[in-house]
Formats: sequence, C-alpha cells, structure tokens
Amino acid sequence: LSQRLITAVILASTFPAGLFLLPSEWFVSIVLIVALIGAFEWTRLSEIQNRLGQVAFILIFLALSVTLFQFRTFALVIDGFAIVMWIGIVWLLSTHPRYQDRKLLLASLAILSLSFAFFAIADMMLANDNGAWWVLGMFTVIWGADAAAFFTGRRFGKKKLAPRISPGKTVEGVKGSLFVIFAFSLVSGTIVWDNSYSQILLWVLVCLITASFSVVGDLFVSMNKRITGVKDSGRLLPGHGGVLDRIDSTLSAAPVYALCVKVLFIRFASILQ
Repeated sequence: LSQRLITAVILASTFPAGLFLLPSEWFVSIVLIVALIGAFEWTRLSEIQNRLGQVAFILIFLALSVTLFQFRTFALVIDGFAIVMWIGIVWLLSTHPRYQDRKLLLASLAILSLSFAFFAIADMMLANDNGAWWVLGMFTVIWGADAAAFFTGRRFGKKKLAPRISPGKTVEGVKGSLFVIFAFSLVSGTIVWDNSYSQILLWVLVCLITASFSVVGDLFVSMNKRITGVKDSGRLLPGHGGVLDRIDSTLSAAPVYALCVKVLFIRFASILQ
C-alpha cells in the first residue's frame, strides 16, 4: 500500500506539470509513448511470445492510432464507435469464461481499445484552447473513482462485483467511487460555472457516466490477466504493476468522456449559457 501511495503521489504531481507546461503536441506524443508501452505489456496478456508477433501487435496499434488521428474531423463518429465497442465488451465480460479462448478477438479488442483511448485524449487535448483543462478533469475523475473504489472496497466491501474476473472488486467499492465523484463534480462544477445550473448538472452527469464506464476497462484488462494467469501487466510502476494496470480504466472512460464533452460543452456551449 505504501508503494502504491508513493507512486500515486509522484504521478499526480508530475502529470499536471506535463499537461500545462509542455506544448500540446509534446503531451500528445507522451500519451502515445505510454500507450505503446501499454501495447507491449498487452502482448504478454495476449500470450504473444515471439518478437515478430509482439512487433506486429505494436505496429498495428501504432498504424491504427495514426490513421484515426488523420480523421479527427470525424471525432464524434470515432468516439461513438468506441463506446459501442465497449458496450459489446460489457456483454463479453458477462459471458466470461465462454470466450476466453478467442485469442484473436481479445487481441483485436485490445488494439482497438488502446487506439480509441489515445485518439480520444489526443483530440480532446488539441480540439480547443481549454483542452488541457478538459483532460485534467477526465483524469481527475478516473483516478479519483479508482482510488475511492479501492479504499471504500477495502473498508466496506462485501458483495463481489465480478468474482470470476476480479475477486477484489466489490459493489460497495463502486458505490463509494460514484458517491465521491458525485461530490467532486458538484463542487468543481459549482466553482467553474458558478450559477449556471444546467452546466453544473451536465458536468455531474458526465463525471458519473465516465466513472461508471471506467469500471469496464478495469474489468476487461483484469479478465485478460486472469485468462493468462498473471497478476500484473508489468513491474514498471511500484505498487501499481505495469502501465496497463494504471491506464486500464482510462481505456473505456476516455471515449465516453470525450464524446460527452465535445457534444455537451464544446459544440453546444452557447446553448447552455
């Protein structure tokens, strides 16, 4: 736990510095590097042992990510397709372990999830002048929900959320995370939008939806780890495992957050004034 907290403090302190001090293009490049590390770690979860297969996996992810980035004008469609995919993954999780031997299917979903998440963050960062603030808001919600679920689950957890996939996750932990995110979004929304109740309400809704979707990415990575028989995706982050263990919630949460923000706060901001 101490290692987990120390690593979390280091990440939480350095992340905003990079987000606001570096040029947006540099930050996006760092996000891509992190995603590439996550792709490499996922080759282990996909049980790709040979170097050629690992390189092919990573190159396919990189090619797809770059291709998606070239079609940023269709960002809403791309984010929407990603959400549909994650809804499909919810069904896949509910049928576990029925499809655990479909290695090609799981590897394809892994590449898509990483690419869609990178695209959502990159496009949101570059879409407008307030991109860095929207990205900060997203990660605050995701990491806040994750931390709240962890500590609430440890203290009050009784009913298992998905015992066949991740025995450590509890229903009480999810409820605790949603309560914390509700409080955070209400307070932060009031500070940012003052008396604009419609915007505050929409912000609360976006945060709750994002926190709910973040659980799906966590469970999807956990399912792949359980199939492969590994506890952590890597050892790069003390107390957290690998990079993929740290960004698993972001994979599912980023597209839904990005779509909600683009539609409700960027495209139609004037309507909400």
